[in-house]
Amino acid sequence: MPDLPLSLVSRRAMLTGTLATTALALAACTGKSGTQADPSSNASASSTPIPRTLRLSASAPPIKLDPAVVADNESFRVTRQVYETLVNIDLDTGGAIPGLAESWIESTDGLTYVFKLREGVLFHDGTELIAAGVIANFKRWESLSSSQTASSTQGFFDVFHYDCDIPKLPKADDLEPEVKDGESASAEQLATQQERVQQLTELQKQFTTNLFTGKSKGGSASYFRSVEATDKYEVTLRLRRRLPDLIEAFTLPGMAIAAPSGLTGGPEDNPAESLATAPVGTGPYKFVSLDKVVVRLEIFADYWNQKRLIDNKQHPEVVLISSIPSPYNREGALLAEEVDGFDMVSVDTMRTLVRNAKVVVQRDPFSVLYLGMDQRNKWLAKPEFRKAIAHATNRTSLADKLFIQGSKYAATILPPALNIPSPENTPSHDESKAKALLDEINYKGEEIEFAYPLRVSRNYLPLPERTFAQISEDLAKVGIRIKPRPIAWTDGYVKTVQSSEFNGLHLLGFSGGYRSADDFFSGILANKANEFGYKSALLDSQILLARSIPSGEERTNAYASILKTLDEDLPLLPLVFPISALAFNGNVTFYPPSPMLNECYADVQMTNSPALKS
Repeated sequence: MPDLPLSLVSRRAMLTGTLATTALALAACTGKSGTQADPSSNASASSTPIPRTLRLSASAPPIKLDPAVVADNESFRVTRQVYETLVNIDLDTGGAIPGLAESWIESTDGLTYVFKLREGVLFHDGTELIAAGVIANFKRWESLSSSQTASSTQGFFDVFHYDCDIPKLPKADDLEPEVKDGESASAEQLATQQERVQQLTELQKQFTTNLFTGKSKGGSASYFRSVEATDKYEVTLRLRRRLPDLIEAFTLPGMAIAAPSGLTGGPEDNPAESLATAPVGTGPYKFVSLDKVVVRLEIFADYWNQKRLIDNKQHPEVVLISSIPSPYNREGALLAEEVDGFDMVSVDTMRTLVRNAKVVVQRDPFSVLYLGMDQRNKWLAKPEFRKAIAHATNRTSLADKLFIQGSKYAATILPPALNIPSPENTPSHDESKAKALLDEINYKGEEIEFAYPLRVSRNYLPLPERTFAQISEDLAKVGIRIKPRPIAWTDGYVKTVQSSEFNGLHLLGFSGGYRSADDFFSGILANKANEFGYKSALLDSQILLARSIPSGEERTNAYASILKTLDEDLPLLPLVFPISALAFNGNVTFYPPSPMLNECYADVQMTNSPALKS
């Protein structure tokens, strides 16, 4: 396909939120906005046809194009087009539907799954998807190094908790509150202790049974037992303990199936090294190039799901994804008609988009922004200090001022869509309580380092610098002094704040990959010892046992108890459940927003911009 100029021209009336999505869909159905221009008015008959091209601006370049060893959504933005998973997500319900596996059967004990693969599916290298290729991916995932798995939060190790061990339950004495010499525990501390002792008693009953069956090549708490090809198009997976959310977990981008040809040929410690820069999957788009900050994808002519493409004749044939860190510059590129759309609309850019009659499509909130509080810090180690920060931070104001309308303050790390009740009496904004707590521990204004990212926008953090500034202002009002630590996102911000070398406050967040509370607990707390200086055998035990409870009241209560433990220990302060949004010019007539960011461009409906048709 021919190379294309960077400049596009487009126009459309402004819509926002659900209204925008509905109107775009209606326009596509009626054909009013989706019809192609008359070829006679464009290039001559002898000219090479210009493919429908979607030019989308993201906030950062992809880190790697190997979804098994990354955790950033900008990488997944690309890999979701190139790769596919055994199980897919229904765009309407968010539930699991067939993907590369056309069906599956679960055994009555929940320990065996048999997947029937689709026949005739081709990888971009021309080879066919068969069970042996799926097994090759599993074997590769099992053998990933610790450094590779440390960079992933939505892959094999996270789904199966492959390297985890069964936690050792604490003793009742370990749950006694810490008090100063000569002082007595408060009534609140004693009540918490009593409740935790009761929880421990219930946990001990369950830990007397054999929690896992069969041998493990990973940790003692690994859910993965074995996988084998039981027919050419049949894969049988066996578990060591029930995982009721397993099918939904298979939709995670890190569980994408790569072509076996890409799994070999690299160095001994990373045979699949080529996938980082040259991904090969079964998806509707094949990877063509990554030139500086622009990724080029082209439609895969032999894509197995031709019905998907035929039913949407206005899908992009070429996708160009560029990187523009600043939300204001992304907005400028759209207004200058250099791109068709951009992601991570901020509350500030929203105003300009409204004035310029651009299309805005919002996603339902399914991510959380939080303030990490590392307990290896002298002051952050004190429960009173962390609670003072919670009372000092005006989360409602933060959500209202710096996030798109409809974003809400977060009382817990679980989005409302998961329907897990919040603990009673979570810390609310109260400056007088914050000051009283600081006086109680004799805090005299010592500086606390506070890290925040530069030159990036995330769906949970569209305006990092201003978010940092507002929280710092809140803390200053109660006497907490901050030492700013700005770190460019591309200079290893996440790695820094999740390391043992950094022991202060930091801003970070998590985007849910599928509808499961365990996804949030596991994703946010996977590195809690380094990120928050936090260890809790009680919490680890609660999470492990809750993970295997089928959906229902018992499971809801178990997750509510986990939230209560987190609220009492306060290793992090949930801040906001943000609504994220994309903006488009009028040549994009439908975009499929997903709370889980599982957005395939083969479902976009568009016409070429006037610039490309002239």
